[in-house]
Amino acid sequence: MVSIALNAMKFICNKHNIVKGLLVKIGEKIISQPRFTEDERKKNAARLFLQQPTNCFTMYYEPFLPYLRYFMLLLNRYIIFCVLLLFGVSLQAQQPDETYFNIPVLKPGEKPEERLKADIFLRVIASKTTVFAGEPFLVEYKLYRSINSEPSPGKEPSFNGCSVIQLSAINEPYNEVFNGKKYNTVVTRKVQLTPLQEGPLILTEASVNNIVQVSIANNPVQMENVSFTVVSQPLTINVIPLPEKDKPVDFTGLVGNFTISAKLDSNTIPAGDNTHFTLVIKGAGNIGNINLPPINWPANIEHFEALDTQHTSQDNFPTGGDKVFNIPFLGKKQGDAVIPSVSFSYFDPLTQKYVTAHSDSLRIHFSGPLPKEQQKEIVTEDITNRKYLWIVPALALTVTFILIISGKSQRREKKRQLAKKVEEYEKIVHPEPAPVVVQAIDFKFALRALSEIENDHVFFNKATELLTAALHKKLDTGTLHQAELLGLLKLNAEPALFENASALYQVCNQSLYSPILDSEQRLAVQQSLAELFDQLGV
Repeated sequence: MVSIALNAMKFICNKHNIVKGLLVKIGEKIISQPRFTEDERKKNAARLFLQQPTNCFTMYYEPFLPYLRYFMLLLNRYIIFCVLLLFGVSLQAQQPDETYFNIPVLKPGEKPEERLKADIFLRVIASKTTVFAGEPFLVEYKLYRSINSEPSPGKEPSFNGCSVIQLSAINEPYNEVFNGKKYNTVVTRKVQLTPLQEGPLILTEASVNNIVQVSIANNPVQMENVSFTVVSQPLTINVIPLPEKDKPVDFTGLVGNFTISAKLDSNTIPAGDNTHFTLVIKGAGNIGNINLPPINWPANIEHFEALDTQHTSQDNFPTGGDKVFNIPFLGKKQGDAVIPSVSFSYFDPLTQKYVTAHSDSLRIHFSGPLPKEQQKEIVTEDITNRKYLWIVPALALTVTFILIISGKSQRREKKRQLAKKVEEYEKIVHPEPAPVVVQAIDFKFALRALSEIENDHVFFNKATELLTAALHKKLDTGTLHQAELLGLLKLNAEPALFENASALYQVCNQSLYSPILDSEQRLAVQQSLAELFDQLGV
């Protein structure tokens, strides 16, 4: 197969009189650059290629690359077709035209969006643009591409004012002609919508992201990947009210096409025995909106609450299925009874008329008790619960024992938690003094840094720390706090120094918790600190 491809390349190159390149050997991997004349070099045609030939011939370079790509594409498609045919796999997806794989060329200065908007776009298509309230209709979002791209999901549409059933979309692409042009089309989303009220229903925009490979006009071999997002246009659906003319009294808003049927488990049953009446409503439309129609039960029948089940198929539009109502009942006494026909009404949008569907009436015979020979053997052994009564006191003793053990454990846990809380409280009320470490501080530099602090809380906190550090240095101690430092200062220093330090501590502590502060107060603290540092000689 590879030999065929290489010979075909040779034929193409000879046909187009392509400039000769480098003669390579069999199986040799090289990265080569063609040799050009001086005039050819001015065309900026130099290219690099990775080669591994399997045959001896002169390799040609110039414009054969697009032909090679196209040939290899056809070859791949042929191989895939043969493999699928060999294994009996049918080709469900329609193959696009050959032009689908052509690489679009951008003119100098041309925007990719302008060049690609006619080749790739997204449409929203509705089966109807005017529907009745409650009438299901189909909506498809279809991506059209006349050139190859790598699509990925973008913005999802929103459906307000209607119920939504997600249908199985056609994942395989197919060919479709739109406005006289052939496109490779894929359905990105397929839903059945049922409007809940009359008025305009707007199908919002959706988007699909695409990555497209393009080339530049003045350098066709240079390829670029561009991102291109296509957005669908909003579509407005006109929802009209259902006609009032000939509307049945029992109409509940069901729209579609339905049938109704009824059956019994048996037409003969002993009086007092349970049996079932089954009502089935099937068709196409909004199955979920079907409710149990009224049933005129005979006086001799006692019925119970109905159980309903629903079966729907979401493969096709309109969605179809059935709703089954299973109603238990019994005959009160021996005799015959007739369950009359059950009817319900719906609106058929195809004929635009109201339709009332009827089930068949059912006759049932309630017989007397069964003969003794047909009754089941009477059980004579003790079938009461008396032999298991010993389990009740045993369970009571077990539960009591568990409660006693768990109560003791809970009391011990409560005592432990209480002791822990008391210990934490003592730590808060009487905290252990943290050791104060005296470090070598440049107090002048610290004062300049203090003025640059913007946060007031941080400012006064740092001012207190600087004052404490200065007193530690003056008194040559590192394990005392404010009150102890002031007491020691009062004994060993001048009264004026003690008063200044005490007043500065008081101002800083009050400012830490004051809701209103101004810049003058911060400036006064800085000046007081500078004067106190001079008095302390630090």
